[in-house]
Amino acid sequence: MRNRVNGVFVVLTLMLSALIWSGCSKQSQTSGKDVSKAQSQYSGKGVSKTQLQPSDEDIIKAIDDSGIMKREDGSLTVVPPVKVVEKGKLDKGGAWPVKVKFTLKYKMKDGRTAPPKETTTSFRIFEEKDSAGKSVWKAQLGT
Repeated sequence: MRNRVNGVFVVLTLMLSALIWSGCSKQSQTSGKDVSKAQSQYSGKGVSKTQLQPSDEDIIKAIDDSGIMKREDGSLTVVPPVKVVEKGKLDKGGAWPVKVKFTLKYKMKDGRTAPPKETTTSFRIFEEKDSAGKSVWKAQLGT
């Protein structure tokens, strides 16, 4: 009698555990579209999801597009080539510190041009969304 009761309990336990496990393992399948919607809810505005380091071309273009190294009166001219000499690690603010070597020509107020001078300047390069929602690299002077 006792063996029969133990056998019934073992069978009941196995059946209950099988039913519970089968119910727990069934999950709704989400489509790729639903996953991307969920991810976009958590991404910050204007910040890229991926933090890939910008290429040298991206850095030079961001600096050029920023207008930092241009003057309206033409008193400052950057002489090619522009060279990225150091790339730092991504900082807490989401920017890449970089050092760029320029050759600059200065035009004096009296019209004379100073000899070209080589200088190294620090910039912060970060990714933002433009008005069209496209990711673009931006540059700020300093580290």
